Amino acid sequence: MKQQIIRIVVAAVLCTPVLAGLSSAESDYGESYKRDVEKQKELDKVRLELVKQKVENLKREIKLKNKKFRVDVTEAIKHRIKDITGLELPPGLQREARIQSSLGERMFRLFLKKLSEYEKRMREEEKRKEESRRRETKKEEPREEKKVVPDKKLPDYYTLADPGRPAFNWVQNRKVTPIRHQGICGSCWAFTAMAVFEASNLILNNRDLDLSEQYMLDCAVDRYGRDAGSCNGGWYGKVFDYLSRNSAIEEGKAPYQGRSLTCRSFPATPYRVVAWGYVKRDAGIPGIDDMKRALCKYGPIAATVKVTPAFQAYVGGIFDEHAPVGSPRDVNHGIVIVGWDDNKGAYLIKNSWGEEWGDDGYMWIEYGCNNIGYGAAWIVVTKEGL
Repeated sequence: MKQQIIRIVVAAVLCTPVLAGLSSAESDYGESYKRDVEKQKELDKVRLELVKQKVENLKREIKLKNKKFRVDVTEAIKHRIKDITGLELPPGLQREARIQSSLGERMFRLFLKKLSEYEKRMREEEKRKEESRRRETKKEEPREEKKVVPDKKLPDYYTLADPGRPAFNWVQNRKVTPIRHQGICGSCWAFTAMAVFEASNLILNNRDLDLSEQYMLDCAVDRYGRDAGSCNGGWYGKVFDYLSRNSAIEEGKAPYQGRSLTCRSFPATPYRVVAWGYVKRDAGIPGIDDMKRALCKYGPIAATVKVTPAFQAYVGGIFDEHAPVGSPRDVNHGIVIVGWDDNKGAYLIKNSWGEEWGDDGYMWIEYGCNNIGYGAAWIVVTKEGL
């Protein structure tokens, strides 16, 4: 019976007659399957033609309005926006953002203090090693009066890069992990969270990790026990909250499935969030200078944007659609801001739709376009050795 069913499926897919010797019921099943396959092929052709027409309309509109970006048929434009985005703003975000931002700054100052003490220990250890090497070589060196230089402590505010530069991005500095693909699942919030985490780890520990979005999809809850999200949407802030109390898991332990599964427990890892907060205390859209300072102080920033068909079909250039928005909260997708270029007047963002979309998975988006930056959030992860 199993072999007969295989023959039915193969025959239907290859559009060849069902082999003789099958029962009438099995033959009817095979013919029905073949008709379904052919019907689906026709539907796919119709949908593709509609997509092509949509893209042609976008191209005409771009040319008419003299826009700076290009569009074409992409995999993303073939799907409904809600199926490939998934951002869901939590109620009371403004109030919670103010609380978290205050807490985050305190935790960040504590982190800087520990980092300063750690670097002092490292300098002292290096000094001891150097003295030991000198004793072992038994080389006599002329005595010189050395000035005592006090240990330098990191200030409350420090920068990893210069926010005054006309252009800067973390991709060129090799502190951004490869582009991922969320598939047909509204899990952008999980991909945004893990991309920012991976970048922070690269900056602080110089380790290239691939962390599991599936684990966040299945297990992440905030401090109140509220789910971070599902394939129907979620919020990256809840992931950061979860990772301040629990550790992240590497991709190999829980590979991405593109659907919610039962939460499984794994041995703890050292990958945690030690501080996080919002660039603008109420989670609103930060000014350009504030965003630059945050990028230089913390690294890549989690943020949101409003996705439209033009955004789905983007293949290059500076995205300057400036779609109508009802309010700053009119957003539907989580992305990562990784840099800026004042000559372009744009941010560079990392998306989670694979490398085939956009400019190898990235987009240059004009400052102020499509509510880019709402909910901008920073994180700092565990520093090895602290």
